[in-house]
Amino acid sequence: MSEVKSGQHDRIGLWMIVVVIALTAAVFFWTRSYYQHENTPLATHIDAQGQLHVLGITLGETTLKQAEFILKSKSDVALYIYPENHENAGRKLEAFFPAIADHTKVILLLDMDREALDRLESHATIPHLYPNKVARMNLAPDDRELLNQVVVRELTLIPNLTLSAENVTARFGKPDALMAMENYDLYSYDKLGLQVRLNKTESPTLHFFNPITTP
Repeated sequence: MSEVKSGQHDRIGLWMIVVVIALTAAVFFWTRSYYQHENTPLATHIDAQGQLHVLGITLGETTLKQAEFILKSKSDVALYIYPENHENAGRKLEAFFPAIADHTKVILLLDMDREALDRLESHATIPHLYPNKVARMNLAPDDRELLNQVVVRELTLIPNLTLSAENVTARFGKPDALMAMENYDLYSYDKLGLQVRLNKTESPTLHFFNPITTP
């Protein structure tokens, strides 16, 4: 009887080992395929027209409606007014995606001229002022529906991971310029259409734009 029980325990132990190996292999292949997927944040390319492709979005071509389909998420669109002393001074129409598949946050800068922004502002809510002096204006429902065909001009990623200077230079090489500011370090890659901000107290950001080209 003890031999039978021993044999059963051996078989159970063998099956447990097989299951553990199978699960480990599954996790390994899922992780490898996920991080090699073309839509991961660091997978970008520039096409023959000089337009940057990131997360499946083509800057200067993809519309907001298409971007929401690609990112599989609805966005929160609002008009932001940045003060004169802000690096983004002026009015910006931004679409915010609070969390895509891997919990990365995405902000799209939508391409609208001054007259179109004037019309949106005239229908929008009273500005809500944040502590950093940036004001947010919520759009009228009818105007929000009209934005589906507006083109994405720039894209900012706030990844759900820690980035170091070594990570940045290993992936993108030596920057065209490196600025050490009070609260962050800014790595500029003009030919790649990228600025990486490594914040000292906040999450890092990767800002993508159509690259600066020289004739």
